[in-house]
Amino acid sequence: MLIIFWLIVAFIICFFLCAFLIGIIKGIEMTPDEWRDFVEDYRREKKQKKESKRLYRSIESQAIAKYPGRANYRKRKAYIDKHL
Repeated sequence: MLIIFWLIVAFIICFFLCAFLIGIIKGIEMTPDEWRDFVEDYRREKKQKKESKRLYRSIESQAIAKYPGRANYRKRKAYIDKHL
């Protein structure tokens, strides 16, 4: 039983180690143009995620203002879903 546990742990460690090494190798093989594209895509995704969060918080605050109190959770949820 203990041997099976250690084998599973070893496979998990090996999997993550291999994934990490493959990521490093792919990073080394990228050309400067590919790196530039990769960084631009990362920044764009980060900006879109931030804007999406800001929009959700804005709609959520409007819902809270329209339906205050704990009892109106479902109404607020419906309002948020409607406006997203």
